[in-house]
Amino acid sequence: MKIGLYIKDILYVTGGTESYTVRMAQALQRIYPEANIHFVTECYSKKSMPSHDDFVRTLDSKYGTQLRSKGIFLDAVYGSNKNKIFSLFLRKKIENHSKGFDLFFYCSRGHYIFKARKNIAIIHFPMEKLFTIKKNSNPISKFFARIKDKKYAESYKLFLPNSNFTKAHLQKLWPEIPENKIKLLYPPVLPIPQLNLQKKNQIFVCSRLERDKNLEALMDAYKSSDFLVNNYSLIIAGGSDEGSIYLPELIEHTRGYNISVLDNKPFSEIAKLYNESKVFWHCKGYGIDENTEPYKCEHFGITTVEAMSAGCVPIVINKAGQKEIVQNECGEKWLTLEELTEKTERLAKDEKLQAVYAENAKKRAKEYFLDSFTENLRNILNNL
Repeated sequence: MKIGLYIKDILYVTGGTESYTVRMAQALQRIYPEANIHFVTECYSKKSMPSHDDFVRTLDSKYGTQLRSKGIFLDAVYGSNKNKIFSLFLRKKIENHSKGFDLFFYCSRGHYIFKARKNIAIIHFPMEKLFTIKKNSNPISKFFARIKDKKYAESYKLFLPNSNFTKAHLQKLWPEIPENKIKLLYPPVLPIPQLNLQKKNQIFVCSRLERDKNLEALMDAYKSSDFLVNNYSLIIAGGSDEGSIYLPELIEHTRGYNISVLDNKPFSEIAKLYNESKVFWHCKGYGIDENTEPYKCEHFGITTVEAMSAGCVPIVINKAGQKEIVQNECGEKWLTLEELTEKTERLAKDEKLQAVYAENAKKRAKEYFLDSFTENLRNILNNL
């Protein structure tokens, strides 16, 4: 059996979408032990093409997986993204590359139409229709956009949204997709290794170091609380793109406070931070109306579940996918920065409450672990 996973720029980008895809590959190895699983992605220079062993080792190191090297392949599709014409040619090459696969998963966002025997779209958040995007274009462009939208909806056997929040917006944007082709599949989360470390007065944020994650807002919330400034540290860790102009701005924002920004640290160090931190913060979507700009919110929240698995109590924004995860007295939710600091201070001053939340968080996190994901995916594929 030949299985393909298209994931955009996995050679160059580290983030939640990439994490999902790599962990799904591990689940697929469990479901189909004899299958050949191919990561299909762009490659813009032969210099950035890793060896097979280096590729698998890098995936395991970044995402905490344990892939079996045998049966894993990297299909690097060479091309350029320097302009729209080159990008179009590269996209066509990638779409054509899907021919010959028995099962092909579209793991990134976009309007690609793949050509495998069975195609499945992983919906991190649905794209708008091309017809909607081109609503102010000329009639010919709108005509072809409508045709491509129809092909997109018809070419996939299944659409697998990552949360009920995402599912609702998929049905809103693409009402022509039949209900029986949409199956909820929460992302695969690997539990953070239990290192039995002493918990510190430490707030941890694990996030892509990007502007839309509102990391400065979290720093401002921390700075506004004399109690937190005097009793807790704030650590922000995640990945950034090479040459990021945002990273220096973020580091400058820490000046004079017990705040650290850690860039592109290995999984082992991230696991240590989860284990020794008492509190986890997350605020993507702050200042956003989740109904009018849902794509700017967190559609699930893998790092929140990771934190919970390590007994790091989540205090997260009460929007989108985050409010699906944090329930049953396993953490707190907020809408204003004042609420965030107030709830964090209350938790920090109540050790008994911390213990209750930490234990409940560990239990809740199990519902999203890789074992559960594997069984849910197995059931979906068995009925395909």
